[in-house]
Amino acid sequence: MSNNPIEGIIVGLLSKRGIAAKEQAAFRNPDFARDTHSPWLLPGIGVAIGRLLEAHQKQEKIIIFGDYDADGVPATALLLRTLRGLGFANIYGVIPTREQGYGLTEGIVTALLKQEPAIVIAVDNGTVAQAEVAMLAEAGVAVIIIDHHEPQEGKIATGALAIINPKMAGSAYPFRELCACALAWKVACALTEKMKQDPAQLKWELDLVGLSTVADMVPLVGENRVLACYGLTVLRKSRNLGLIALMEVSAVTKAHLSAGDVGFKLAPRINAPSRMHGELLEGENAALQLLVTEDAQVAYKHADYLNQQNKERQQLVDDHLREAENQVRDHIDSQVLVAYHDSWSSGVIGLVASRLVERYKRPTIVLAPEGGTIKGSVRSVEGVHAIELLDAASAQLERFGGHAKAAGLTLSGTVELFRDALEAYMLELGITLDELAKGNEWPCDGELNVPELSVELAKALESLAPFGIGFPAPLFEVVAGVRNVRRVGVEGKHVSFFLTDGHDSRKAIAFSYRGPELIEGELYKLFVTLQAEEWQGVVSPVCHVRNVEKVDNAPQVA
Repeated sequence: MSNNPIEGIIVGLLSKRGIAAKEQAAFRNPDFARDTHSPWLLPGIGVAIGRLLEAHQKQEKIIIFGDYDADGVPATALLLRTLRGLGFANIYGVIPTREQGYGLTEGIVTALLKQEPAIVIAVDNGTVAQAEVAMLAEAGVAVIIIDHHEPQEGKIATGALAIINPKMAGSAYPFRELCACALAWKVACALTEKMKQDPAQLKWELDLVGLSTVADMVPLVGENRVLACYGLTVLRKSRNLGLIALMEVSAVTKAHLSAGDVGFKLAPRINAPSRMHGELLEGENAALQLLVTEDAQVAYKHADYLNQQNKERQQLVDDHLREAENQVRDHIDSQVLVAYHDSWSSGVIGLVASRLVERYKRPTIVLAPEGGTIKGSVRSVEGVHAIELLDAASAQLERFGGHAKAAGLTLSGTVELFRDALEAYMLELGITLDELAKGNEWPCDGELNVPELSVELAKALESLAPFGIGFPAPLFEVVAGVRNVRRVGVEGKHVSFFLTDGHDSRKAIAFSYRGPELIEGELYKLFVTLQAEEWQGVVSPVCHVRNVEKVDNAPQVA
């Protein structure tokens, strides 16, 4: 154990998270060559690259068909940028509107066939589009799928020329949790290598990979941690005119960009147009054009548009969330929450579901009308696989798909029968509300006292970034008193105060605070993350409070 107390805290934290002492140096200092895997280990990649080389020679028409989120759009942009750079002249990107629906549908396939492509590359979708891929294949179109969604038995698109998905049965790829943009980058690297170009140039496209890896909430461990680390580094130096403009309108300082900036500022703006059903600007997908343009004026015009769409999206989420919370109170003892209103916008229901899960710590499905059907967005928790949950209610569903923690669906039955089927599954699963809550608490990394909450520790913890799913920001328990308690922000939603042990004190902020009343002189157990923040040239440690518990029968704090 190190004699340096801060180093001791870091070593202990990593050990508690299952990273053995002998592995910690590599974890803290990712190496790109050492810690990433060969694209040639991916299933189907050899066949796909061979077909793309043939298409290049013949200058055949290729359509890249992506999803409309902050993984599918960057993945589509990355392939367009790379393939055009390699001399593929007859190549086009297509992003469906949210109204058209997620992934390949019969209507989308019909529209694609009218464009007479030789190849369709489905990115961030397609693994379970069995009937739709068969339609394309029967028309003589080669389909290459680059996807990371869970393969569902009996629904896999076997008519595809290649399915590049590390989650496929028999895959030899060592890491299964890559996002679609990372997989697209792997394909781009393999193709560039086969065309005898320097794949090192593709490291400049890691800004898109880093953005998607953080935005799509894949676990930030293993190869994802490496791609996120290097991706954020490239983002800070990005040459992508669209990303540069987006950072500027998002008030992100490019040189100091963090994973938090990606998750809370950049990704929401890329997602915003589809959520607001405002995907098109001058007839083109605004987010995709932002990421592929080589014209600075176009970049800023599209960035401004995305920014305005995001402002409108924020208000819509707040409105829907208030209404959804009123609904779920009627089912507060249920192990699964379902909310629906016929006036809601389907574009923001995933965000509403995420907020409800964060508060109630149980699987949540939020439903809204869309194009004559009812669409749903699922957010689940540790211990409940979203796809298995939906499979139990499949008799009420037209289609569904997604990951363990997030999924989408189209309802065919009634909301009531759907809720009943979900509740029956949860009852059969036998997990209590207390077990759900405890299993989904942000794990605590240890106990600290007030003097230990220093700038030096905050900076040492920040060196472990990026933080996110699978590797959250370090959380510590602190027992302390409070002083200078005051409500701040719009409608006093947040609470600002100082933690104190009677001698030392540290600034703290609790956003959207719902805990016990904070009274000076009383003692509390607080769970905090620590950041070094600068104000008027002075850097200070600031505690971001996640949870508060009152310590009963404790002595008063002076």
